[in-house]
Amino acid sequence: MKVRRLWVVSELFYPEETSTGYFLTKIAEGLAGELEVHAICSRPTYSERGLEVPWSETHNGVHIHRMRSTRFHKDRLLGRVLNAATFSLAATIFCLLRLRRGDQVLVVTNPPTAPPLVGLLAKLKGARRFLLLHDVYPEVLIATGIASETSLSVRLLGLLTAATYRLYDTVIALGRDMAELAVRRVDGRDDRVVIIPNWGDVEEIGPIDPVANPFMQAYNPKRRTLIQFSGNIGRTHDVETVIEAARLLGARRELQIQFVGGGGKARLVSEQDDPAGTIKYLPRQPREMLGPMLAAANAVVIAFVDGMLGVSVPSRMYNVMAAATPIIALADPASELALTVSEEGCGWILRSGDARGLADLLDYIATPEGKTDALERGRKGRDAATRRFTLPIVLAQFAHLLGLADSQPMVSADHSRSERPAAERQTTP
Repeated sequence: MKVRRLWVVSELFYPEETSTGYFLTKIAEGLAGELEVHAICSRPTYSERGLEVPWSETHNGVHIHRMRSTRFHKDRLLGRVLNAATFSLAATIFCLLRLRRGDQVLVVTNPPTAPPLVGLLAKLKGARRFLLLHDVYPEVLIATGIASETSLSVRLLGLLTAATYRLYDTVIALGRDMAELAVRRVDGRDDRVVIIPNWGDVEEIGPIDPVANPFMQAYNPKRRTLIQFSGNIGRTHDVETVIEAARLLGARRELQIQFVGGGGKARLVSEQDDPAGTIKYLPRQPREMLGPMLAAANAVVIAFVDGMLGVSVPSRMYNVMAAATPIIALADPASELALTVSEEGCGWILRSGDARGLADLLDYIATPEGKTDALERGRKGRDAATRRFTLPIVLAQFAHLLGLADSQPMVSADHSRSERPAAERQTTP
């Protein structure tokens, strides 16, 4: 019997623990028992940059092939562009030599230069093609102010992106707003777009008694009300509104806003670290501290800048839910983030830029009534994470997509729109 092969193309892969690398690694490993799975990736350029790894190895059943590409620092735009371009070129040449008719190829949109090259080659080779959307271009460039919506480069990139989507048999979106944008790119073909979300590590992450929580003991021993912004602190995130909310609250000994992570706006946040401790900045924490960190917070802020509807679905929300910590979403009410918070009752929703509303909400969460409310909303999030957003559920959906037996069907883009409830704006009860 001919062995079925799946090629996973992602710049980030094991040992990277940044979201794209982590999720693509887990998906590949989860499918390795049913398929011969190969990963085409670069050497570490994000969380594990500088780590020396072999050019090829087999890890947890996945055959990993690392390309000879540049490894400039990701927070420098030119360096990131060069990393993306050299990786994409190397990956395409590798596919030219190794890909064969009947193979299946899963390409992620990070970096955006890989999908058009690999997709075209895979089509010519007769491989079945799947495009996994993590970020959407050129919309993310517009939202972050890197490019203007009316610029020639954005219009050309939009045409290239639409042509790229059409190269693939199936486009996989992480959420409903992203799926709607993808459907428009494939000429309204709902059957070409499916939704498979990311997941929370519900076995490793959960509520922890504060007395036994190492993160609480290390960084909040006085048990102040802790509001957290953790993960990538990048250009797409509305940290300015969180900083402004802290300014409006003033010095509050009973409350701390804690930023944890790195990214393009990390320096802006670190400069706000004040002696009174109202704003505290911590560097990215090791993976084993993720659960205790999220469980230590009374609430976690996930904030997007305007213009991010359909562009990105924050994977961090599923781990926040797994930790039984409520979410404060600063986002468009029609975004997957806001819809999930609204449907599951696992937090509050505010518009991006609403510093006054955020300050009032944080003031409320610091009260005994607010803490009780936050605990209940966090419990609902944990329940939703264990029911809907786990690795086995996601792997079953990928297995179904790839034609493996005894697997769970995905949600189609058309089905998701018909069941979308209206998102409500939630601040305090």
